[in-house]
Amino acid sequence: MKKLWKYIFKYKLLFFTRILTISMAALSVIAFDFIMGFIVDIFASGSSEKFVSIIVISILLIIILFLTEYIDGKVMSSYIKSTVNYMRTDIFNKILNKDMKDFSLDNSGKYISILYNDIKIIEDSLLNNIFLVISSFISFIISLVFLFSISPYIVIFIAVFGTLGFVIPNALSKKLVIEKNNYSQNLEEITSVTKDLFSGFEVIKGFNIGSKINEIFKNSSNNVEMSKRKCSILEAIIRGFSLSFSVTIYLGVLILGGYLMYKGEITVGTAIIIIQLSTHVVGPVKVSISLINQIKSVSLIADKIDNIVNDLNEDVENEKLPIFEESIEVNNLNFSYTEDRKTLNNINLKFDKNKKYAIVGESGCGKSTLIKLLMRYYKTYDGEISIDNKNIQNIFSNDLYKNMSMIQQNVFMFDDTIKENIKLFAGYSDDEVLNICKRSGLSNLIKQLPKGIDSLVGENGNKLSGGEKQRIAIARSLINNTKILILDESTSALDNETAYNLENSLLSIDDLTLIVVTHKLIKNILLKYDEIIVMKDGSVIEKGSFKELIDMKGYFYSLYYLQSEEVDISDK
Repeated sequence: MKKLWKYIFKYKLLFFTRILTISMAALSVIAFDFIMGFIVDIFASGSSEKFVSIIVISILLIIILFLTEYIDGKVMSSYIKSTVNYMRTDIFNKILNKDMKDFSLDNSGKYISILYNDIKIIEDSLLNNIFLVISSFISFIISLVFLFSISPYIVIFIAVFGTLGFVIPNALSKKLVIEKNNYSQNLEEITSVTKDLFSGFEVIKGFNIGSKINEIFKNSSNNVEMSKRKCSILEAIIRGFSLSFSVTIYLGVLILGGYLMYKGEITVGTAIIIIQLSTHVVGPVKVSISLINQIKSVSLIADKIDNIVNDLNEDVENEKLPIFEESIEVNNLNFSYTEDRKTLNNINLKFDKNKKYAIVGESGCGKSTLIKLLMRYYKTYDGEISIDNKNIQNIFSNDLYKNMSMIQQNVFMFDDTIKENIKLFAGYSDDEVLNICKRSGLSNLIKQLPKGIDSLVGENGNKLSGGEKQRIAIARSLINNTKILILDESTSALDNETAYNLENSLLSIDDLTLIVVTHKLIKNILLKYDEIIVMKDGSVIEKGSFKELIDMKGYFYSLYYLQSEEVDISDK
């Protein structure tokens, strides 16, 4: 809960300006209570000469009240907009700063739920209510001071019943905190479920499991509404207690004021002032009990957000890498996704600048994991990866990814144009984009589309084929002119001729360090690699040029000729 205070006080000027405006509004309303009493006493005493001045003061107070309410509304809207936007952006940024392993521990629907559902709960239950509590407190204190000046007995009575009004509902607040957290978790669950079900739309339709999916969604939706209902019931009980004590206080003040007037100790106007001021005591007591419990109810949600965004590895980026000049070195690298099975075992490799490397091996041998570690997608491993003798963990992210980029097998597309998906919202010109499209084999596609590079690709590129998406991914890396390019089966969705020409084109770039994970063992291509790295069961078992590995007649030799035989058989 304490972590939320940094968001609450991020915009201090707006926060304290809001307190000033609500204080002025509270004072104006209380001033009207006194004017009502004065007017009654004026008529009762026949002092008509004071009536004009009271009317003038009343008009001025009305103007002040209007202006304070108007300013208060503007300040409040600005404060909520700025604070919520900062909170959501800050949490989003911290989620992005997670490494791949930490990020994948939670369903992405959970992050979406935090960014929208939980922040909305915090806005409604904390940010809005905190000012209502402050406003109530200001009205309460001012009214109490004036009531004390009239009769201390009234204040003593209010103090006794006001305390009881806080103590009893407070016993229910812990239960409300738990139920509010359950509501948040159920919102999180339905967000995740909905996301997963829509992602699996083709499977749902293809296997005719719509009725079962409807049942799953119905259960999730029912859980959300049940937890919301429990929160509403608890809040109603708390409101009931606060209302009961408020009415008791109001009636008590009314009786005490009436008694004082009966005894002749106060005037009729003063009695009216007491009654009016008591509403500013009763109202805040009634409202604050409910509001304070609502504010406390977000504590577990705040803790959940804190756990999500603060379980990050300590940020140790402190080294620059203006340009890649020497080599990438991997020393004694060990990595595991789970404790029971090691994925990479004692990897030692060196990738020299401008040389070309192929990583081969059967599926599941650790090829993709290795290059993800080179890209610093995961930060928890044993051993060291360094670039130009600098630990990869210490290099500033901007410098690292300015020098290195990766093209993956499963290409993500933003729901935007081909142009923006290639340049990734950077400032490249249309001519530069078109030139890269030609180099990556996209020219024919661009010519076929009415809007060319300004054509939309759809959600995750659903208007494009797998091969077209991979060409766009390759174009992304080429336009950035990165010095280290890593390909993870990136030509698998391309036809053999296109894949061959593209890989051959990349191999011909002299000032490019190329690391390619491939399962296509084509001799004419493999001969062009400076080194082929052969992996099996998470270990590097062979290294060398194509000719050296064939002459070795080891594991690579078997892989190569086994694939050649499969090709021969399929051709017959």
